[in-house]
Amino acid sequence: MFVIKKSFLWAVVSFFIMTFFAHAATSFDINTIDINEEYQPGVGLPLGNISLVQGEAVIVHLNETSGYKVIADMDIYRGDTVVTGDSARVNILLNDQSEVSVSQKSNLQLNQAVFHPKKKKRSTFINMSAGKARFSVRKLKSFSESRFRVKTVTALIGVRGSDFVIITQSDLTEISAFENTELALTGLEMPDLPPVILHSFEKSSIALGEMPMTPVPLSIEEMDALKDELMMEKPIQASVEKDTLSEKSKSASSKQSNQNTEKKQAIRIADKSKMNASKNSLVLDSEALQPPMLEFSDDATAFENKSKDASTYISEQKHEIATELPEFPEIP
Repeated sequence: MFVIKKSFLWAVVSFFIMTFFAHAATSFDINTIDINEEYQPGVGLPLGNISLVQGEAVIVHLNETSGYKVIADMDIYRGDTVVTGDSARVNILLNDQSEVSVSQKSNLQLNQAVFHPKKKKRSTFINMSAGKARFSVRKLKSFSESRFRVKTVTALIGVRGSDFVIITQSDLTEISAFENTELALTGLEMPDLPPVILHSFEKSSIALGEMPMTPVPLSIEEMDALKDELMMEKPIQASVEKDTLSEKSKSASSKQSNQNTEKKQAIRIADKSKMNASKNSLVLDSEALQPPMLEFSDDATAFENKSKDASTYISEQKHEIATELPEFPEIP
């Protein structure tokens, strides 16, 4: 009797889950979306913003069919769907500093992203109906509640602070886990079965109506190719505690740097004063060592002028002198 009740309960839960997901999993074709010229914000407060845009991308607000062209620093709201075109990429930075990099030809909806640092609670739910995306989820070790889930057409992925890539299409979802990652994989149509745990450097897939495949190793080449395609804009800190330590370290380093700068400036001023004093001393010494004749510069000038006058006089009178004294040599 207990088994029957349990099975019935899971059937009811599965029905509601599938109904909700079917409603939420609306896919858009970027080529058919009408673009609004004047931007209007979405529902509630922003859950994050667009940190990078490459190529053509559109955001569609909750319960709307027209959209807005994605630009850098644009806010993103609850229920917003990011739609990317060919060769496009959009990076989303959430309020908890987790980052999502959405590749080309993708549909990704941000259903929920609650972040309360004071209450130490985080709850994020993302629906991905098509395409490829990388998720760098910030670890919040000190938080009493930290949930981050991603739903595709075939799978539900529970995240425990991770870096991973999801590739999904109509009947298959592939998941690749990078370093420091742990994921709980559940087949969307089999929620009553225990999840398959995916660890670092492993990959798995979930086909429509089936349970997750047994994880297999992820090669370095595969991982590097995915990382190159879906690069993050900045490294995500592992935890709030690490951020705090980092800020303290920066503060201490800045304080020490300021002290060192002040010391260097004081030394420069002292050295400059010494150099000026030394220069003044040298000037005084050089003046004291000048020859005494410089004190009689006027007399020397007069003597020099008299010498010039005598030379001129002799030059002018050389003819007469030569006539009177024939044997006298010519004045040079």
